[in-house]
Amino acid sequence: MKKKSKTKQALKLLKDAYSIETPEDNVEYYRDFSKVYDDIYVEGMSYVYPKYVAKELISYYQEDGPICDIGCGTGLVGKELIKLNSKLVIDGIDISSDMLKVAGTKSVYRNLHSFDLTKPIKGIPMNYKAIISSGTFTHGHLGPKSLINLLIICDVGCILTIGINGLHYVDKGFKKILDNLEKSSKIKMLNIIQQDIYSQQIDLDNQKNSKALICTFKKCS
Repeated sequence: MKKKSKTKQALKLLKDAYSIETPEDNVEYYRDFSKVYDDIYVEGMSYVYPKYVAKELISYYQEDGPICDIGCGTGLVGKELIKLNSKLVIDGIDISSDMLKVAGTKSVYRNLHSFDLTKPIKGIPMNYKAIISSGTFTHGHLGPKSLINLLIICDVGCILTIGINGLHYVDKGFKKILDNLEKSSKIKMLNIIQQDIYSQQIDLDNQKNSKALICTFKKCS
């Protein structure tokens, strides 16, 4: 399939994603999407977001303990992390078992967990030294309150690098949650950068959907 055709198909898939409202919607949507995600969406949209999120984490992460990839999907972030450091130990969590099946073929994860992070966390390790997420904290996926839940599964001093959709960073309450966590001394912000999600200009309904804020912070207590 030609690149132009892939981009057109990928744009339709992205538009459909904007209609996702519930965890159940996510599972249903990614059931079919998982089969074409890497080929159609990643290539068609020139999707480079995972690469930049991975690079940002590695620039701050100085430990040798396990990393958890939140909303790991087909394993794009894990693949980028291993390129940067082949000795990393990485687990992946995603609500879609279909996406996890694809991630499992890439030989980058120690363990993969199918889990809905909007629910109370259980049955998952609680000693992560780093948390990473790309493309999951956005409308219809994980909201700002899930940022608080993530602190449960990591040790004090854990580095968290979380990509947040630029359109929703303020409006959906992500900025407020992070500010409150820092004011209460639960985290310390290390860096916030704006990054393009795609490496080429994409004809989106709202161009703010082509930008992400990559937030890196440390768990303090």
